[in-house]
Amino acid sequence: MGSPPNKARTVLRRQPIMRRVVLASTPCVAGSVYFFGWRSLAVVAVSWLFAFLTEYLFCRKRGEPVSEAAFVSATIYALILPPSVPWHVAIIGIVFAIAFGKEVFGGFGRNVFNPAMTGRCFVYVCFPVAMTSRWSLPAQGPWGALRQWTTAGMPDAITSATPMTLAKLGTAAPPEWIDLLAGRLSGCMGVTSALLILLGGLYLYYTKTANRSLIVTHIITYGVLYQVLHMLGVRNFYDGLTAVLSAGFLFGAFFILTDPVSSPSTQPGRIIYGVMVAVLAIIIRNFSVFNDGYMFSVLIANMFVPILDYTIKERKKRKAAAASGEAAA
Repeated sequence: MGSPPNKARTVLRRQPIMRRVVLASTPCVAGSVYFFGWRSLAVVAVSWLFAFLTEYLFCRKRGEPVSEAAFVSATIYALILPPSVPWHVAIIGIVFAIAFGKEVFGGFGRNVFNPAMTGRCFVYVCFPVAMTSRWSLPAQGPWGALRQWTTAGMPDAITSATPMTLAKLGTAAPPEWIDLLAGRLSGCMGVTSALLILLGGLYLYYTKTANRSLIVTHIITYGVLYQVLHMLGVRNFYDGLTAVLSAGFLFGAFFILTDPVSSPSTQPGRIIYGVMVAVLAIIIRNFSVFNDGYMFSVLIANMFVPILDYTIKERKKRKAAAASGEAAA
């Protein structure tokens, strides 16, 4: 008898939850094109391509399909890059994100750190000029940058600092909340508009794709602490509403913090995790030389997730054992 025919190997693992995250990110992707030109969409596409190819090389060795989570990581990573990011920086970052932020731990579901944050942190440290000193100004007019490849090539279209960086330094007032909602500001290409982030984020919240208690705890902690410090007169601390709407915080709250793999699996752990990231982000953003405090705060908190879940589960086991012992007695 001949050997049975080989079944066709599935190249891509279907993950409906990950598809919902990609769908939720489309308003931010559209906003990046509108404000900074079609090059932004090309950065997302290139990130998708190299994320897929990198994960495919690892998955092929293990005989596993590529997870659709790779496209989520690529989208999030691309949207938090500067609009004028050089191509080699974008590619190096996403390859590092998938290879060293995910695959070295064994692939999907096993990574400790958020892959998108891992990749961005790597290029942030290795290419500081490209990542921190050249920010494209958004296009003006009703058509925005829909007729342009990029706004970076226009005269006087590059600034050395974002509005929120200037506000932190005390050299300028923070933008009005209406401007933060609209998003016609310099910054990372897909997270300047709080309104567009909310459109996608509320979809994740409504469909329960992202953990609700984690989102709410995180936003409240961040906003309240900022407001308290502002009322106490701490230098250059703006009000809580401005803080929540600015610097892509909401994008982090809805799309980054809620990564199901690198965030806690226990409910008490999620609450602690949300508070921890909020506090760390405030400290790093305002009391260090790094403006990108959110990235570092997530990666630091990721290290505590396993011990948080372990401690909480062990505590529940001890309580259950004590309760059963008392019932038997």
